[in-house]
Amino acid sequence: MLLKVDPVDSFSGTFRVPSSKPETQRAILTGTLAEGTTRVHNDLRCDETETMKNACRAFGATITEHDGYLEIRGIGGTLPHIRHVVQSRGSGLVFRVVTALASALPSPVVVTGDATLCNRVMEPLLVALRELGADVESIVSENKAPVVNWGRGLKGGTCRLPGDISSQFITAVLFAAPLAESPVEIEVTGEVYSQSYIRQTLASLTDAGIKVTASPDMRHYRVEPSAYQALDVTTHEDYTSASYLLAAAALFPGRTVLTNIYGDSMQGEFAIVPILRQLGVDITLDRTTMTMTVDNPPDSLRGDFEVNVQDCPNIVPTLAALGAYVQGSLRVTGGRLTRFHKASRIDAMAAELTRAGVDIEVLYIDGVVDGFVVRGAATYPGGVTLSSWGDHRIFMSLFVAGLRMQTANRFSGFEDVRLSFPSFMEEFRKAGVRTTAVAEENAPAGVVG
Repeated sequence: MLLKVDPVDSFSGTFRVPSSKPETQRAILTGTLAEGTTRVHNDLRCDETETMKNACRAFGATITEHDGYLEIRGIGGTLPHIRHVVQSRGSGLVFRVVTALASALPSPVVVTGDATLCNRVMEPLLVALRELGADVESIVSENKAPVVNWGRGLKGGTCRLPGDISSQFITAVLFAAPLAESPVEIEVTGEVYSQSYIRQTLASLTDAGIKVTASPDMRHYRVEPSAYQALDVTTHEDYTSASYLLAAAALFPGRTVLTNIYGDSMQGEFAIVPILRQLGVDITLDRTTMTMTVDNPPDSLRGDFEVNVQDCPNIVPTLAALGAYVQGSLRVTGGRLTRFHKASRIDAMAAELTRAGVDIEVLYIDGVVDGFVVRGAATYPGGVTLSSWGDHRIFMSLFVAGLRMQTANRFSGFEDVRLSFPSFMEEFRKAGVRTTAVAEENAPAGVVG
């Protein structure tokens, strides 16, 4: 099935930003590993947080959903013989953290995922775990998922990880390190991308009582054997999800209000706010009412701009969609990490936007895809079929780009919004966006929104 999305003449209203997926996932992990009961307030409920909950239940945690919060009874320092196959589906974070934690279990655990995940890079993590004494091996393809971790313990010591492939490798080892027999040190080689995600991990660990230190340049970490402690956590807004609503608001003059906004965020993707201000969009935050107001004047998105996304890779597709309408140019660099995501996101957005008539050029540094430059226009004809490349963030970004085109486009992958932003269609319906599910041959099959 494809999704036909009609363009709109304006975009305004009040919309609720989903809670943070990374914050929710980290809180579920610390609650699982803690002694006692943890409550996670304002948690995000989507496919990928459900995958994390199911993985943690396999480890022995009891996780109960209440109205507005999760209650987690953790396993503490007693790691059970679980003898499970843990399913990570498409979540790289779930696979990587569970694979690392399984090293400390007293019995073998198989960790697997879907076809997309089984093609993603895992070798640096597996090598690092072996350096720390783990006995983990791939079952099908060497150094790829699925794996079996024989559960013979983490002895500790020093491991090395690259900083320019995925911050999730560092996060995975950090979560498992307190369970090692002796201190764990992580040495990071190369540039350290997505530092904001590592900082979120460090904050979660510190709040849970873990003895962890990091060097100022984020290249060296030390974790002492220590016990996780239960606590109450409140999850804040997700700025990757917010970026789609903010970008849509920036494409049309008018006022938009976002709710569920706490205002204090460690997320690198918060960068979407100053970027939009740089593009001429007025954004104000009211912590009293927990709202963000976007006032977009008619003359915004004009000029030549440059943005480095080294610490905010998840908004790369959003910026490509937004750049399609910049009257001038938008140059985005520092996005090489995104080639290791579910899709090679720069290549994907460049290919699909080019199909729609957008002037976008991929930028290479040292032969590696690193960013793009896009020279925007007021509008485009539309009427094309655009692929999500199996990546929900590509779909949501292309969806936004299509709103200001002249005729309806068709998109694949619309069902995947459930992975991180299950209310995506509902929120855009509030602005009058009409969508219709159609068969591949474009025969109407029913109204979605």
